[in-house]
Amino acid sequence: MVNYSRFLLIFLLLMLGMSSAQALDCGRASTAVENTICDSKELIWLDRLYTDSFRDVVVEDPQRIESMVQQWTRSRDACVSNACLQRAYLNGIGQLYGVPASFDWQGVWWNTTTTHGNGGKILLHSITDWGFSMDATIWGGVYKSVLSGSVNNFYGVGYTNEITWGGRCAIILVPRADGKLEVSSDNRGSCDMLLPGEMAIDGVYVKAASDPRPPATLLTLGIFPNKALDDRFRELVGEDYQRYLAIATSFVYSPDEDSFGATVLTLWVKGMANRQSAMIMYTAEGKIWALRIEPDKNDTDIQLHYVTTEKDKSIMPKTLANWRAKFTER
Repeated sequence: MVNYSRFLLIFLLLMLGMSSAQALDCGRASTAVENTICDSKELIWLDRLYTDSFRDVVVEDPQRIESMVQQWTRSRDACVSNACLQRAYLNGIGQLYGVPASFDWQGVWWNTTTTHGNGGKILLHSITDWGFSMDATIWGGVYKSVLSGSVNNFYGVGYTNEITWGGRCAIILVPRADGKLEVSSDNRGSCDMLLPGEMAIDGVYVKAASDPRPPATLLTLGIFPNKALDDRFRELVGEDYQRYLAIATSFVYSPDEDSFGATVLTLWVKGMANRQSAMIMYTAEGKIWALRIEPDKNDTDIQLHYVTTEKDKSIMPKTLANWRAKFTER
């Protein structure tokens, strides 16, 4: 649910002059510091990240945060080098989030904010006062990336732009007072090549022995609107329910070409839409039609699996038949 009161408060704060944490407009850069920032993609990203951090926390204590930002801005503007500006932004982000004086970095951390079929796991080890080593695995559908490198500890904030084969891919790890990690990357810039298929390392991480996210269902994903329909589909497809769930790493609503008044969804595995896909149709009354496509055992052709709650199993709705034709008439 959108928190309109939060957005309204931020808007009012900005209108009242509490705007020192607005993102830098490089089209209007006028000072030496502003031009130095705008000449560096990494510093532009850190400036944007600082602004986003401000917006995340300003509603908690507006006056204290604004005073902190004003002091920080003066210290940033006293910098005369890129390295100084980098440290200033890291220090400022740590101040905004209230980074704890000590933090237990060691262990395996899991991204709790990614959607079904996507995820992230970060192993932090070899901890010293100055930093630690990071081995991260990020996945989304059929895509997977491994990001490894040394992370420096600046003012209690982890930062690296030395990912192996990363081409200056920059990642920041911010400890939170609740014991979680806020992880952000320059995934629209220097990290883009390491994260294909719209994957992202970004998110809120918790330390755990295994992925702490609850198992997904077609109901929790929003494929079905209520438990009754989800249960009816489970009964209809049996063990194949898990196959449909595995396919649903991406999905969109599609038109009902039969005018049944049905809801139609097309599901697919991200990166494998032409080989692992499904279409589900259902009505509010509980009628269901579903077609699943997967590679055959030799991975040389595709198999089609059609099910329906209707008595005549041989009649396939035009919606499904037209979708099937995209795979069979090639």
